[in-house]
Amino acid sequence: MAKKSNVVKSFSILGLDISGINKEEFVRRIIYLTIIALCTKLAILLFSPIVPGSFIDLFDIGLYLQYAVNTAQGSIPYIDFNIEYPPLFLIPILIPMPFALMANNAMTYVYTYQVLMTLFDILTLYCVYIIGLKIYDAKKAFTAGLLYATAFSAAYFVLTKYDAFPIFLLMLAITFTIYNKQAYGYLSGILGFFTKIFPAIALPYMLLYNARNTSLKEQFLKIMMCALPCVIILFVPIFLINPHTLSAYLSATGASFGIYVNTATYTLYSLFQAVGIHLPNTAISLIMYAAMIVIVLFLLINAFVHKIDSPKRVLIYILFTLITLILCSKFHSPQYIVWITPFFALLLADLIHGIYLHYIIQIFGFLEFPILFNNYYTNLEYTCAVGTPGWYTIVLFFTAEILIWIISAVFILKSDTGLINEMKTLPSAVNAYFRKHT
Repeated sequence: MAKKSNVVKSFSILGLDISGINKEEFVRRIIYLTIIALCTKLAILLFSPIVPGSFIDLFDIGLYLQYAVNTAQGSIPYIDFNIEYPPLFLIPILIPMPFALMANNAMTYVYTYQVLMTLFDILTLYCVYIIGLKIYDAKKAFTAGLLYATAFSAAYFVLTKYDAFPIFLLMLAITFTIYNKQAYGYLSGILGFFTKIFPAIALPYMLLYNARNTSLKEQFLKIMMCALPCVIILFVPIFLINPHTLSAYLSATGASFGIYVNTATYTLYSLFQAVGIHLPNTAISLIMYAAMIVIVLFLLINAFVHKIDSPKRVLIYILFTLITLILCSKFHSPQYIVWITPFFALLLADLIHGIYLHYIIQIFGFLEFPILFNNYYTNLEYTCAVGTPGWYTIVLFFTAEILIWIISAVFILKSDTGLINEMKTLPSAVNAYFRKHT
């Protein structure tokens, strides 16, 4: 007779109670995922330069280096020179500077920066896997981690931008939240806001999830206690010295940008052109922003009225809000794929066609940038004249890419029939809520 296993499938790590897997297996799978993720980054560095039309874009890192040099020479960020991002942006751009100074070599800054971003990305990978263990069994959690570790388009931007840092803070906030470390979750999300604004969209959903067993008032006070010191330390002093630093936060509204051609807004404008309908792109942009407001309010009201009672539902709400903000905005950066990849990896890992959709998203992301950029479009214009084969090619490409995002979101929504029913009954639920509280 076989002996019954006495292996305990639960343990604690950094205060998080992990269940469904023993510690030895957890460590083994973490090592596997780390190796795979590092191999993905190495493949990007080795093969991107030799793929036709591709290149390793170091423009942003060069800008970060200039900020770091200015600071090293005694200039004060936000006061002596402008920076377009909130203050915690300085953390990843200043850390590589001592290594560059010791080596007296600019490329040392680049390599150190890429190593640092890879480290943050690996930490994000660990968050994805640990979150997966909370919402799935160990096998599906590993699948989610594997999807993220092999997300090659996201890996490209991890190595060339700084989004790996704020998305790490966002995923850390979600990890703490679903493992009932509420204050740590709020603090991570708030620090994410002071890094690149967008992690703040998770805070309302985290608050509503935490309030399921307490009250909104208690959670609101808790989040304010976490936010107030951050505001006093990271915002108030700089703002008092130079009020123009507010632009680092207002830039997220896109008020100073034109309409980027890789947006859903401009794609709709081009599709209308293709069928002979001539609408101003500014009018379409206004409609898209109106749609953004309606959809985000719908999601927030639905979450408020029906409550958020599961960790997976938190991920769905945050992903849908991110997709809405990205698709309805008049400006767009291909690096936004870094924001959504952890959520797609987690939520598509449980679907029959999810793995295919995940890699299709990555393929489209890599084609959008770097392969098609400059060859078929720049930020504000297509490189081919209207009506030419090249013009139709890029319009259809962006149309297909947007549809893939939407189709993936629909598959995720269809996997949660409870959420679908809540959305269908929202008007009556809102009516019942007001009757109850008036």
